[in-house]
Amino acid sequence: MANLRQSIRLTALALAFLILAGWTFGITLSLAASSWNGTWKLNVSKSSIPGPSFSLALAPDGKYRVENDTSSYTFGCDEKEYQISQQRTVSCKLDGSSMNLTFRANGKIVRNDHWELTAGGSKMTHTSSEPQADGSTKSNSNQFVRASGSFGFVGGWTNAQRLESHPQLVLTLDGSRLHLVLPEVAQSADVTLDGSDSPMHGANGITVAIRPNGANEFAITKKFDGKVVNQGYLRLSADGRSLVESYWSPSWPDKRAVLVYDKQ
Repeated sequence: MANLRQSIRLTALALAFLILAGWTFGITLSLAASSWNGTWKLNVSKSSIPGPSFSLALAPDGKYRVENDTSSYTFGCDEKEYQISQQRTVSCKLDGSSMNLTFRANGKIVRNDHWELTAGGSKMTHTSSEPQADGSTKSNSNQFVRASGSFGFVGGWTNAQRLESHPQLVLTLDGSRLHLVLPEVAQSADVTLDGSDSPMHGANGITVAIRPNGANEFAITKKFDGKVVNQGYLRLSADGRSLVESYWSPSWPDKRAVLVYDKQ
């Protein structure tokens, strides 16, 4: 009987601790919200992203291999469908100095890419278009310069405006939820701060998971079609005036991007 009473007391103490811990966690986030909330502008001079934006290799069997920050996949330019994830396929057609890719998710077209070599192959224009639910099309165009390789599409390619592509980050911390927006690329997410995956709206197939890692830091994991593509953190400075985002691929943990934002 004494053992039973002791067990009940220990259980009650454990429950009280969990309740208190959850209450303290909520208060901490509430007090910190004013520091996290607002618009953050990228400080380009203090930021860096290692390596090319993406690389394209050609295997002996004639298939191409793409590696970038969010995915890696293999395909042939023979207009056939190639499985690049559990839900997605890609088909490719070569036409002289241009390459056209069509991406499908569960058989439905989700993006069309057009890659065009210019300046004798030293530069490349990449244009993408994504059908939207309302019937419209979201388009985007970027210019790349060759970082490696010397012939055709094969090699490393760097976006000359790579850092400027995400010049602002807007955060709203509300209790145990974080709303984040990348205005220039029309991407956003509403994330529960428990490490569970939330969709990144405007970025097909990308999810983001966030959890607190101390008083002034969030640990972040991004996935593409369920596969981890990068992980890192958001860290708030002690004075609340700057924010550092750092991330890296699980395959290259020593190649870390560092983005420094100043509060507006």
